[in-house]
Amino acid sequence: MAPEAISSLERFEHWVREHHAHAAHRLDLLRRAQRMLEEGHDDRVARVELAERLERWRYQHLHDLEGELGAEDRQLIDALEQAAGELAQRGDWPARATRDAVVDTAPVEPLDQAAPWLRPDAPLDELTAEARRITDEYCAGPRSGRRRMLLYAPVYLSSHCVNYCVYCGFRYPNQIERRHLEPDEAIEQAEILIQRGFRHILLVAGDFPALTTGDYFAEIIAALRQRDVEVAVEIAPQSTAGYAQLVDAGACGVTLYQETYDRQLYALYHPRGSKADYDWRLEGLDRAGEGGVRRLGLGVLLGLAEPWGELRAMIRHATALALRFPDRRIAFSLPRIHEAPAGFDTPYPVDDETLIRMYAVLRIAFPQAELVLSTRESPALRDRLGRICITQLSAGSSTAPGGYAPICARQGGEQFPISDHRSPDEVAAWVRQEGFDVSWRALRR
Repeated sequence: MAPEAISSLERFEHWVREHHAHAAHRLDLLRRAQRMLEEGHDDRVARVELAERLERWRYQHLHDLEGELGAEDRQLIDALEQAAGELAQRGDWPARATRDAVVDTAPVEPLDQAAPWLRPDAPLDELTAEARRITDEYCAGPRSGRRRMLLYAPVYLSSHCVNYCVYCGFRYPNQIERRHLEPDEAIEQAEILIQRGFRHILLVAGDFPALTTGDYFAEIIAALRQRDVEVAVEIAPQSTAGYAQLVDAGACGVTLYQETYDRQLYALYHPRGSKADYDWRLEGLDRAGEGGVRRLGLGVLLGLAEPWGELRAMIRHATALALRFPDRRIAFSLPRIHEAPAGFDTPYPVDDETLIRMYAVLRIAFPQAELVLSTRESPALRDRLGRICITQLSAGSSTAPGGYAPICARQGGEQFPISDHRSPDEVAAWVRQEGFDVSWRALRR
């Protein structure tokens, strides 16, 4: 069984012995994988567990090398990926190539489509008119033929986080009141949103493995699916098996911001914690796709790096994902830093016009993608972008765990401040006033 994977592992035994500090442990993993593959081991749990360990080894190797891969290193990480896939029986996916794609300079079709507009002096009126035309053509409801706008809301589950992201209100050293919702409290929060009309909810949580486990998320997702709610997640990157667990529970989408594609800046902004691992985060959506997630959401945090370079890298990232997973939906979000913890000055502030240009370019590059805009932005800007190209708006949001009454009437503890305080009904009324269809579900039925 899997002769290519077996031979790939065999050829690395000597190299591992010579180059790895923990060679005995690594060699044991290689030999166990070889035996399982050769014998066609039918213990599904054992196979997945070993696949997870090979996957972790792969990312540890990538992290240790900080992206500087020699020929043997590349062959090893590809062999580990292939063997993990064979063990977990994930299907015949092309190899993960995201780490190369985001820095490649070769032409890709979406960038070629957007090339005339990828400069700050491109005529803004012409750019936004083209983006609106494409949105009207490709993002219409199947029955009415009118533009559809999905309204959703987040439920923040936990503000506990082990990471030291210098720009984030949840960063570990911050002296803030933290809260973690138990599953029944999370469901209570979601029930409030259901009463307000929402049928698409985004679960958001800080990265705190002792509390925010796969079982914890799966329990909440399954309970919401029983209430006929679509559930997406914006949480710390999971393993491939971890994403598969969320899909089995009923998750339909994953949003995972890379924050910045610049490796050096990424290391500067994420000095400690699990988020410091650039490649683990970068390939998170690859693992989500392999785990069965149907909607893959990308994003960068505008303000951390030069914005146009970030946009090009994200377009290349999305192109690589679309090639690997042609049957999945791609989504984009471009959050901006408006306020940050004391001591952090935004190095690359992005003004409203640049944000509009970037969203419009994304629409031209990916005509059918979902473009998402949160309540971070003002009502006037959200309305303007909604007319041009946005297809998904949050409404009536809280960014604090327990932020929807009645569980917690007090304010404070937010990850970031809200700028658009309109109620869901008010946002829905604006959508209808513009001649668009209000949609409370992402999935087409």
